Amino acid sequence: MGSVIRTLLDVPERENGGRTAYDRFDFQTAWGLSKVIELHQADANYAVGFEFHDDLVELDDANAPATAVFYQMKSLDSGHWTLSRILDRPVAGKTKQTLKSSIAGKMFDNIKRFGEVVDKLVMVSNQPLSEVGPCYEEVPLATLAEADVKKFVTAMKLECKGFKETDHLGFFHYEQCRLGLESYEEALFGQVGMLLHERNIDARPIPFTLHLVNEGRRRSKQLAKVKNFEELKRSKFMTREQVEGWLTELDGETSYRPSWETASKHLHLDHRREIALSREWHSYMAERKRRWSAATLEMASGVKAKTSTVIDAAAEFVDGVNAAVPLVSAQVRKWKPGASDNFVFAVVLYEYMR
Repeated sequence: MGSVIRTLLDVPERENGGRTAYDRFDFQTAWGLSKVIELHQADANYAVGFEFHDDLVELDDANAPATAVFYQMKSLDSGHWTLSRILDRPVAGKTKQTLKSSIAGKMFDNIKRFGEVVDKLVMVSNQPLSEVGPCYEEVPLATLAEADVKKFVTAMKLECKGFKETDHLGFFHYEQCRLGLESYEEALFGQVGMLLHERNIDARPIPFTLHLVNEGRRRSKQLAKVKNFEELKRSKFMTREQVEGWLTELDGETSYRPSWETASKHLHLDHRREIALSREWHSYMAERKRRWSAATLEMASGVKAKTSTVIDAAAEFVDGVNAAVPLVSAQVRKWKPGASDNFVFAVVLYEYMR
């Protein structure tokens, strides 16, 4: 275990030409989250890394990892993959004197870099590998036809110094995933919906899915400077503990919501102010549910932390809420630009009553 953690911390990441920005969430993130949900439903103590040495990395255990699976994601609009395409080495530069690494060569680089840490090297695509045919499961390349295996081994020996069939062929796998380029968003929404249903959490799947997407994207950014394995996991990995925490928070959001009737009776307001605040209270309650995300949770917990002591210390409840409003006005308006004073008041009141 210690050697695995030390290796993950010490081996520098390969040069990265810049992470891609997406208007809608991308296929690679969707597949990574699909893998996370699959592992969560299987009760695995997983840790899935996003853009960490490869497109995705799966540790066999989040706390005491012994091995890692490295996934290389490649999508195609149509057609299929072939061994020749996976082994192809494009020319580099105008002189055409240098060849770039093939897809398989890049995968083998993880063995050179990580050694015994590697459990498998898996290329994942939405399209089939012609030498396998349509098959929605992980296929070891060692099980291909003898001529195909020989072709793969010969090309790898030419490209990668140190490649040995007996030592390394067994690491390589191909998986045609079930996500389609035209429907992966809907498929992930459905998968999250099933997870919420299994947990008896009465919440719409889209906000929680988008929360997971944002967390996956954040982990896909350049690696922050980390001092230990726990910081590395927070920076680049999604773990069972993290997802379980988000599910617990979401369950709490949906299983208990303070009522306006209970909150308002402590304020002793005239009817006009009470009506105005009631509208903002219910507006915030609906928007809070619709926009459930890390940013919303951060704003809500921040409001509660900054205002509870002030309200508790006030002689009159309404005076305490009024005194607390200026403390969090900027924070609430950052979450909801243009929010009225009554809306901020409603946010303070709602979060205090939760």
